[in-house]
Amino acid sequence: VSQSRYNIWSYAAGAGRTLIEQAQAKIKQEHPEVDTYVTLSPKTEMARRFHLKNGAEVFRENPDTVNYLYR
Repeated sequence: VSQSRYNIWSYAAGAGRTLIEQAQAKIKQEHPEVDTYVTLSPKTEMARRFHLKNGAEVFRENPDTVNYLYR
């Protein structure tokens, strides 16, 4: 199993969903076999609301971060 890592970040309000969609499209183009995406996100209420609103589920909670799962 190969792994690829991508970092995305934006301070622009509302840009997060677009960035996630663009990252998923790029990954799908480069690695069509990939159908699951996991984030490494800060353990903040803002990150939690963002990911849950955009269709993710909590995959794993760590001391300082949360992994959100997108399918």
